[in-house]
Amino acid sequence: MAPCKEWMKHSRNDRLNVAYEIGVENFLRYAFEKSGEIEKIKCPCVKCSNASFQSLNMVKDHLLTYGIIEGYTFCITGERVGEDTFESQSSEEVGDDELLDDDNENEMDTILRDFFPNCSGFAENDSSSELRVEDLNEDAKKFFRLFDDMQKPLFQGAKSSRLSTIVNLLHIKTLGRWSNDSFTMLLQYLKDHLLPKDSTLPTSYYDAKKTTKDLGLSYKKINACVNDCMLFWKDDEQLEYCKICNASRWKQGKNSGEIRMKEYGKRIPEKVLRYFPLKPRLQRLFMCSKTAHHMRWHHERSVKDGVIELPADGKAWQHFDEKYAPFSSESRNFRLGLISDGFNPFSNVAKPYSIWPVMLVPYNLPPSMCMKPSSMLLAMLIPGPKGPCDAIDVYLQPLMEELKEFWEVGVETYDASKKVIFKMRAALLSTINDFPAYGMLSGCSTKGKRACPCCHK
Repeated sequence: MAPCKEWMKHSRNDRLNVAYEIGVENFLRYAFEKSGEIEKIKCPCVKCSNASFQSLNMVKDHLLTYGIIEGYTFCITGERVGEDTFESQSSEEVGDDELLDDDNENEMDTILRDFFPNCSGFAENDSSSELRVEDLNEDAKKFFRLFDDMQKPLFQGAKSSRLSTIVNLLHIKTLGRWSNDSFTMLLQYLKDHLLPKDSTLPTSYYDAKKTTKDLGLSYKKINACVNDCMLFWKDDEQLEYCKICNASRWKQGKNSGEIRMKEYGKRIPEKVLRYFPLKPRLQRLFMCSKTAHHMRWHHERSVKDGVIELPADGKAWQHFDEKYAPFSSESRNFRLGLISDGFNPFSNVAKPYSIWPVMLVPYNLPPSMCMKPSSMLLAMLIPGPKGPCDAIDVYLQPLMEELKEFWEVGVETYDASKKVIFKMRAALLSTINDFPAYGMLSGCSTKGKRACPCCHK
């Protein structure tokens, strides 16, 4: 019989309780007895989220340090139905020998069902082609395209699906900092020399990106004036010349004066702002079952008096909560920090070049997660070769418009941890930058007279 789980109620506020420590001991003893010869089990602590395998001592340390994930109802090695769980299930719904945790669950399948919770039922109930050609909303069409690639093996007898293979290869490309051309060469070599003829692997980086674009990992290109006067977007999207300085939108040959063209006949713009929409990525933090419960950490954690662990413990956060009580009443609403600065992406220091990334930090996450590169959200890349200076406001327009929508209207979002849809809002709480960048973002003078932003001396 499974051990009592009352000890789990102490996880959030009182992990020093003796009952909690005894409960952890009994839980791990039971788990490893069930696992037989297995030396590692999935760790259900808040940090690992039941996603990584750890040894007995490591799982114990994690549970005592971080606590067990909220709403944990079944054993990491798989309790049998009918044993003491917080959520009751009848043996008619699940067979007596069926384990609640399936170690062989396809991770891509989990991601798709998290990202498209309203569409995943279609694939289970009716996967016929007749359903797919009917009038479906855009999310359903994206889901079925990705679902097809997930169900299709890379080749006959392959262990990995087409979608899983492409996603993993793109991940390796990013970590290895491969160029697009080198990635295309690798795909062509794999396709021509190592894989069977019936392989469905794409042969170019462009085709691989087309396959995964429905996951919402793309960005928008917005042309900008060469003198940073304006963006060619919204009502000005069709303009050929800057309406302020009358500069051409397109690059021109130095001698001929003709507009320069790419190989396939597309005109080359002078400057391109790359904007990464914020809405789908903030939604995915809630829609993904591995991160959703972390979004409420800043509200549900145990607060230590006199200790600042997170901006939530500071006076600015508390003042914000008092001033905007309706916003702060929903713990899942985002508080964001904005980071921006310029750097030279090229190794040739003799030719200065400054590109400005703008990133956002979600302060809802625990301190061990929110400042990691994987948690930061790249909002835009402001092009060089020089920094935007005072014209940074021109480039920030798309981001500010989206943040304004988050603040005033909100966005309907599915919370995978509570399985409900709620109206998610967001607020920009602070900026993180050096002193020159501070002057650009705030519009204040940071040199000469009245350079200090606090006392104006």
